[in-house]
Amino acid sequence: MTLRERLADVGRFALRPTFLARPMPWGRDAALALAAVFAAACALDRLLWCLIGWWDAQAGFLPPSTRTYDSVGDMAFKALLLAPVLEEALFRGWMSGRVAALRFAAYGFGAMACFIATSFTGEGWGMALSLGGVALVFSGLLIWLDRRGRETDVPGWFTRHFPWAVWGSSCAFALIHLGNYAPITDPRGVLVITPLLIGALVLAYVRTRLGLGAAMLYHAAYNTVWLASEYGWL
Repeated sequence: MTLRERLADVGRFALRPTFLARPMPWGRDAALALAAVFAAACALDRLLWCLIGWWDAQAGFLPPSTRTYDSVGDMAFKALLLAPVLEEALFRGWMSGRVAALRFAAYGFGAMACFIATSFTGEGWGMALSLGGVALVFSGLLIWLDRRGRETDVPGWFTRHFPWAVWGSSCAFALIHLGNYAPITDPRGVLVITPLLIGALVLAYVRTRLGLGAAMLYHAAYNTVWLASEYGWL
């Protein structure tokens, strides 16, 4: 694909995600495609943040960030390794459609629900839910390792409902990042996650067209740019 065709393909995917059983083999063409999508997405992300920031400067509707900053080393570990691997495995690892991957995702989302629930329970229940979440993660991983070579079929219902699965997981990915901000007091405040929603759709495209490893690399590269911006290196 030319650059224009590739970007048009990303746009069509965002509007109507389509399933692809096998991503492009990794090599020079795949690396160039990833670089092109990343550059274009970063430009769009910057434009969106500028527009939202300009509007917020006039109306003051965005919630303030509640992030606490650790050392640069801790932030780099979380942003460049932990988040790309865990978040891509959970939110987009299952997009291969294989039964083993779908089951692993079900365990992962169950674990995420347990961890989120700890914010709304007492200390005793919080510990139990946290342990339950960890148990679900390890159980799902062990089952996936055992069955990934056998359960490779893609269910028909998955391909039929693939667009809704992508849109739903992208919305969930964006919404969990609301935890980085104070409670929203103005409906327009939800715009704070608009760039993340678009980014999640782009990551879904990268995962299905270029592979899970490419999505993790993209995620790490984006977080590198974000980290450099947060610490004033850009």
